[in-house]
Amino acid sequence: MRYWIAILILIPLLTLAQEHNHNHSENQNPFEQSTEYVCPMHSQVVRDEPGTCPICGMDLVKKEPKQDHAGHDEKGEANESEAKSEKSFTVSESSQQAIRVTTAKAVRKDLQPQLMAQAQVRWQESAQRHIHSRAEGWVEELHADVEGQWVEKGDKLYSLYAPDLVVAQDDYLQLLDSLSDIRNGDRQQSFKRRGQQRLRLLGMTEAQIKALEQGGETEYVVDYYAPESGYITSLDIQEGMYVSPGLKLLTLTQDNQLWFFADVPARYSKQLKTGQMAHISSEHFPGGHWMNTIDYIYPQVDPVTQTIKVRIPVNDSIDRLREGLWATAHIELKPVKDTVVVPVASLIVTGMNNRVVVKFGEREFEVREVTTGLRVGNEIAIEEGLQEGESVVTSGQFLLDSEASLQGLGLNSRDDAPAPQHNH
Repeated sequence: MRYWIAILILIPLLTLAQEHNHNHSENQNPFEQSTEYVCPMHSQVVRDEPGTCPICGMDLVKKEPKQDHAGHDEKGEANESEAKSEKSFTVSESSQQAIRVTTAKAVRKDLQPQLMAQAQVRWQESAQRHIHSRAEGWVEELHADVEGQWVEKGDKLYSLYAPDLVVAQDDYLQLLDSLSDIRNGDRQQSFKRRGQQRLRLLGMTEAQIKALEQGGETEYVVDYYAPESGYITSLDIQEGMYVSPGLKLLTLTQDNQLWFFADVPARYSKQLKTGQMAHISSEHFPGGHWMNTIDYIYPQVDPVTQTIKVRIPVNDSIDRLREGLWATAHIELKPVKDTVVVPVASLIVTGMNNRVVVKFGEREFEVREVTTGLRVGNEIAIEEGLQEGESVVTSGQFLLDSEASLQGLGLNSRDDAPAPQHNH
């Protein structure tokens, strides 16, 4: 009896529970899911509630609901606008305000480069003369002993005691004494020329050889003279030093052979041409102005400064200019005509590509790869990937680029991989 009473009581309760579950299932939205919060920079960080990223400390942002194939979002609502391309994604206006999205339009215009580069005075390489000893020996006296000293051609530089040169003089004097025994005049002149040539190769001048022939006595210490006029720009010897032919003793540099070397940023490499005019000025010479054309562009890029060196001859004396002097060069470049231009701030530069975030309407965005050209100030030319009139994001583009990656729509996602090839 008690068993049947219990069953009669439970049946209405079970019926009510089933009706409640049925009503709850009907009211529940099949698209509704729990809200997720992700880090804009680290997509692997996903949380069920707001917070900060444990890696970079940025605030987590609410992940936007994805669209289904019917064109509805996870709440079952129709979209405001159609996607502009397969790579476009939607960001709500409130999220745009949170990350402070700003945009600018791509415009078509002419760019006039204003190239200003640091320049420095250097000696021309062809104007330098390195002095070496032709014989091994000891520097007995140094006559030009100050770096920066001006010497005239024929001035005495140093005096050298060289055993080989002493032997060569003795041999030549003995040759002269024995020439009378040789009756053939042509052979006499041949032996004499060979003896003189040996002395020349050891550094003796014609005047010294003639004095040796007339005096008939060997000079144990021989003077060496300046082969041309110039400044002593390096002095590497002192009195008493032992020198050899492989040692550079000093360097003579002519006074009117100077160059300006300008360091030009590598991004201007396509615009640089020999023959372009350069205007050079220096704050060390108020009112001073030099003007000449570029005569050589060096092929390599400096690995540290990422600059290209260009050479500009200057017709001026060392009396006004000094090697190592800094100046400013203004180089005249040709304008870039009729090119699409965007602010530099809109560009996302990575090791793989350059890209921008393009905005369509109020909520649609797309990450797009671009080919950049010349940069002038805060503007940069876009050679490929963008059309005139399109809007690019200038603030917040890095967060939008991360959002595209989270949704699998970024340029570095798998969608960008080439499709597999099949052979049939």
